[in-house]
Amino acid sequence: MTGWQRFKRTRRRRTGGEKATQRPSPAGMLIAVGIVYGDLGTSPIYAPKALMLAQGGSLSRFQTLGSLSLVFWFMLLVVTIKYVWVAMSADNDGEGGVFALFAAVRRYWRPAALIAMIGAAAFLADSVFTPAVSITSAVEGLASIPAIGSSPHWSQELAIMLSIAIIIMLFLIQHAGTNRLGSLFGPIMTVWFVFIGVVGAANIASDWTVLEALDPTVGIRFLFSNENKVGVALMGSVFLSLTGAEALYSDMGHVGRANIRASWPLVNVMLILSYFGQGAWMLHGHAIQADDGAPFFQIIPEQIRPLGVLLALMAGVIASQALISGAFTLTASADGLGWMPRLNMRYPGVNKGQIYIPSACVTLAVCTVLIVLYFRSSSAMEAAYGLALTIAMLMVSILLFEFLWHVRGRRVTAVVMCTLFVAVEMLFLSAAAAKFMEGGYITVLVWTLVFALFMVCSRGSRLEAAEQGHVPADDLAHILAVSTANKRRDLVADNLVYLTPDPNMREVEKDVAVSMIHRRAHVYWVVTVIQSERPYERTWKSTSYGTGLHRIVIILGYKEPQFYLQQYMRTIMTEMLGSGEIDRIEPRWPKLATRSERLGLGDVRYVLMHRVVSPESKLPESDRTLLRVYQWVKRTISRPVEWFGLETNDPIIDTVPVWGGGEMPLPMTRSSAAAVKATAPAQTPIKTSTSASAKMTRKTPLTNETATNATAQTR
Repeated sequence: MTGWQRFKRTRRRRTGGEKATQRPSPAGMLIAVGIVYGDLGTSPIYAPKALMLAQGGSLSRFQTLGSLSLVFWFMLLVVTIKYVWVAMSADNDGEGGVFALFAAVRRYWRPAALIAMIGAAAFLADSVFTPAVSITSAVEGLASIPAIGSSPHWSQELAIMLSIAIIIMLFLIQHAGTNRLGSLFGPIMTVWFVFIGVVGAANIASDWTVLEALDPTVGIRFLFSNENKVGVALMGSVFLSLTGAEALYSDMGHVGRANIRASWPLVNVMLILSYFGQGAWMLHGHAIQADDGAPFFQIIPEQIRPLGVLLALMAGVIASQALISGAFTLTASADGLGWMPRLNMRYPGVNKGQIYIPSACVTLAVCTVLIVLYFRSSSAMEAAYGLALTIAMLMVSILLFEFLWHVRGRRVTAVVMCTLFVAVEMLFLSAAAAKFMEGGYITVLVWTLVFALFMVCSRGSRLEAAEQGHVPADDLAHILAVSTANKRRDLVADNLVYLTPDPNMREVEKDVAVSMIHRRAHVYWVVTVIQSERPYERTWKSTSYGTGLHRIVIILGYKEPQFYLQQYMRTIMTEMLGSGEIDRIEPRWPKLATRSERLGLGDVRYVLMHRVVSPESKLPESDRTLLRVYQWVKRTISRPVEWFGLETNDPIIDTVPVWGGGEMPLPMTRSSAAAVKATAPAQTPIKTSTSASAKMTRKTPLTNETATNATAQTR
């Protein structure tokens, strides 16, 4: 199965395609609120504080209204128009996100793969910052509670320690799934949005003039006025109110387009009420410092402020969980495309949509904790937060243009809409780039590492398979029959099982075939394990080429563990033995026979192919280096022996070369024997000890007679 086939299978796994997006339902809308809006829902905690700090900590009336106007209108343009309206109409079998657009346009536009890599790497880089910012900003809200903030025991260091503890606990529970907790996400986030909307509306009632920010000209005039102390860099703070917009599109396949569109108006109103309520508080002349509590907590009455902090903390955890789950899904899709080495994936939930990838979980956890330790406050993180997401949004706009132009044929819409989207996102990108030295370089570093991993694995897998070749199974069976009859080679095992990802039933990979010819066994097996769409399935199919070569494909449900491969193969062999497809093999040492040998199956050994760069290949040095890096990454991340539970089987790791174009000719000049003798230095007899004489004899080729004499002398 090719990487693209695995990718398509991965993308179709949850909802049954377009059927999931036809009609909204109350339950679907509740799920959408819990899954999709977590990141957007926590933006009111830190975005207004960033806007205030950008202007020095306090805002004049014009600065307040201008900032709110920019938030309102860019939320309308980016979230509502781009994602909810335009992008969600550009689905691929009900799926959304950068990979869905890539799947739709890849045959029309060759650079689509590069654009998708950039966007996916940016999304994964953003997944590191979302838990850090959301949870840290919520924990810092504890300082707004008078009993806690005035305590001598409270400090920013304590807030950091609490944030790290919550982050670690969040990642530790990923392996168990979030089925029960996930059912609470929708109700909790619904209560959260109603809470922030009611509190915001109550503060708006104290100063209705804040609604003047609905005038779009106010924001434009403020952006380019002298009262804006940071210029275009202000858009970086405005963008913080839009983080999470990409999740609306990426999670469309989970909850359905109709449910997102139906629930967004209510969520949007609640968010705007919260922003404008904080704006009314700013109009009263309040000022804050970087270490102070966010305006979001300041506008909550003291009597219910602990409830607000608790809800904010739960909303931050839910937002982080949504991004972590999205990162797992995106990583699985990249694995299916061959952009990452094969990863160990688990499915702790009741549906295949809930993926747990141990290596990705550990990496995200470590990076998130390091981010918190490095920046030490949510305000400091905001300088780096959003840069990666801006890149992801920009890549989606580019792919969206190609989709509307080629797939839908709406060329006017493609030009008008996507030109507007790209212009806005370039504005956000320039603002984020202005904060590069304030922490944005961390985002660039994370993004670069992920993108480099995508490029290395994509190019490396193609190079590795370029010269692989296949042999017809019929021809291989004939060769093995002749080779097995040759008694000069010792029997490696009664059964040699070769594991390969290639599901081709009629052909065998050339290096696998060569390995079979070099190793003698009674029966050879070529086995491929495929994951199915059903949770609990254990089926297999076979094609036999005589009694000495059998091609097996094992189909396992995604809830069935692969590390029981030895048991699966024992069952298959027993059934084939009973049907007469294979011959009974009597154990050579009955008293020491294993279970398989007692059943008449003989002993079984497994062979895994380990491909290395051949020093004789004609690969350019750049490709040779890239391929070596790719193989190092695979050895570091991928452990097939553990996947299949073969640690105790003494598997054979067969090292085979990657030729990459054939042998490199190396001409040599032959010298005559007389010339060699004339140039040889004179030999001077040297007296040596017994041990030294022994060392010399190992380096000198000896005949039987001279070897015997040398041994006698040594004794």
